[in-house]
Parts: sequence; structure tokens; C-alpha cells
Amino acid sequence: MKTFTAADLHFVDELSSTNSLLREIWEKEPLLSEAYALASFNQTAGRGQQDNVWVSEAGKNIAYSVFLRPGHLSPASFFVLSQAISLALLKTLGEEIGLQAEIKWPNDIYVDDKKIAGILIENELRGKSILGSIAGIGININQEQFSPNLPNPVSVFQLCGRTFDLVDLTLALHYRLGEAYAKTFTEEGKTEIAAAYHRHLYRKEGFHHYKQGNRPFRARILRVMPSGQLEVESDEGWIRAFAFKEIEYLI
Repeated sequence: MKTFTAADLHFVDELSSTNSLLREIWEKEPLLSEAYALASFNQTAGRGQQDNVWVSEAGKNIAYSVFLRPGHLSPASFFVLSQAISLALLKTLGEEIGLQAEIKWPNDIYVDDKKIAGILIENELRGKSILGSIAGIGININQEQFSPNLPNPVSVFQLCGRTFDLVDLTLALHYRLGEAYAKTFTEEGKTEIAAAYHRHLYRKEGFHHYKQGNRPFRARILRVMPSGQLEVESDEGWIRAFAFKEIEYLI
């Protein structure tokens, strides 16, 4: 495992997508060093989960992607990487800005009922082995207004009333990602990550509204399984584990 340093972080003035450019670099350099990272404050075609578009005003927000080689993780336990990255992002927002954010399963970052950051992890598999992963993060920092067509965005500026230095925040995020990633190499670290993830889970208490397909229901979260499935109990008493995209939060 490589230590994350400032020398690994490369800033790009403008690009379409940090994840896409990092993948192009990896394809040209198959031996690309772990912890190689790209960041930009002007991403023109960012991507989110489920093929969603990540919309960001130029010069206001952070787009960041890092290359990892998590071959020490089996596909069955790979969700711990998503958990670690989510917690690193939470720690950055908490320690650098003072925001108390939560993780909306599987890896969106929320303050109250609004989304302040998102994570997109793209993996390259060969059989049951993970050749490499590109973890992309988008954080709304200094943007003052958002399109009314976006469902529920919020920025640090809107919450705190002031702007923050994007370079300093990106460096802080990079270092904390390195610290969190290091914990995935030990069983003790993975146990610590899973426990912290549950503590910071959005809607971890009480019954809330969800939807499966066209069927709405109320349920409470029981746990997030090592596989990444979300186990819930409905107010009717049934218990079920949902994979990503099988359940939708109603907010």
C-alpha cells in the first residue's frame, strides 16, 4: 500500500470528467501508481450513480478521482472500500469545515435531507480479482445557487455562508482518503470502518418512507451487510435485504 502524498495529486484546469480522464491515463500506463489522483474545479460532464449527471458550476466545487489497487479485498468484502471513502469525506467536511454530515446508503453524503457530495467507484475486474478501482468524488463547496431541476442539492456555502479554499480542501480530502484506505488492509480496521459507517448512516433511527419499483412502504434500517446490501424491517413486520438500485429513498 502506498502512502498518499501531495505529489500524487494533479490539478487540471478543465476536463469533462475526472474519472474518465483517470481511466484514460490508466489505460496508457497499466503500471500506474496507486494513489495517483486528479482534481479539477471545472468539470463539464461529471457522472454520478445510475448514469446520473453531476452538475457543477465552474470554479465553485471539487471534482476528485483517485486510482487504487485494492487487490487485498475480495469481491464479497469490497463494500468496505466504499465505506472507507465515505467516512474520509465525512471526516474532511467535519474537521475542515465543521459540518456534521451523514452517509445516505450506499455512498451519498447528506446534510439533513440535502445532498452535498456524491461518490462514484468504478472497478476493473479479472475473474474474481480486482485489477484496479477509480474512486470519484464530487463536493458542492462554494456554489451559491442550483438549478431548480436538481432534486435536493446543497453546498457548503449555503450552509455556512462563506467560501472555502478549494485547493486546501482537496489536499485535506486526499490525505484523509489515504488514512481511511490504510484501514482496509487489516481485519481490525475493516471492523472499525463498518461500525463507524453505521454510526453515521442517514436515517439510521426510526421508520421512514421508501419505494421498491412503484410500491411505497415505510421501514427502518436494521443494518448494512458486509456485501453492501441494506437490510430493513417494514412497519408491516417483514424483513428484507436490498441491493443497490432495488430500493429508493423518498425524501
